[in-house]
Amino acid sequence: MKKLTFAVLCALAGLSAHAAPVTSLPGGVVLTMPELSYFGSGPLSLAPGVEWSSAYGDSVFGYSGAYGFADNGVWKGLTMAGTNDQVSTMTLAFSQAVAGVGAFFNYSPRYYGPATIAIYDANHALIDSTTLSFFTAGGLNQGEFHGFLEHSPSISYFSMTGAYVGAADFAVQAVPEPGTYAMLLAGLGLLGVAARRRQA
Repeated sequence: MKKLTFAVLCALAGLSAHAAPVTSLPGGVVLTMPELSYFGSGPLSLAPGVEWSSAYGDSVFGYSGAYGFADNGVWKGLTMAGTNDQVSTMTLAFSQAVAGVGAFFNYSPRYYGPATIAIYDANHALIDSTTLSFFTAGGLNQGEFHGFLEHSPSISYFSMTGAYVGAADFAVQAVPEPGTYAMLLAGLGLLGVAARRRQA
């Protein structure tokens, strides 16, 4: 029984520390960005408890004009935030940690290299990161949704870096979906079965 308890605790610790890059956020709430056509570094409020800021003094927020991504196309009419720079970082900060976050992205890879998105905990420790690697047909308002999903609300910061990255339709998931708990219970059940077989 002690071995099983230890295995369960290890599994729980692993689940709480694991994030997964995702291309959708089922059950996520889309945050409505105000149309401001703002150029600067912020900070500005995206939603109650969600603050946007940038390391670059000429980043855009609440911008819906034409914003080009070179071979990856042009956005126009999408209310967005963008680094407006090839190396800078913009960040969303959450006053209450969330379990999932993501956005509809585009970036300019051919001339400015990769764009990276990452999540951090309340102590600014990196939880996970991924590099955007998609290419569009170069048309209007094309892109992809990318983000992260944790097994517990531990995401306090969401950063987006490089390649003139632009983000629209930010979405958050405050708490894990019931399916996450179902997977946890299924995993614990399998641990119990394995422990019983060993004892037999």
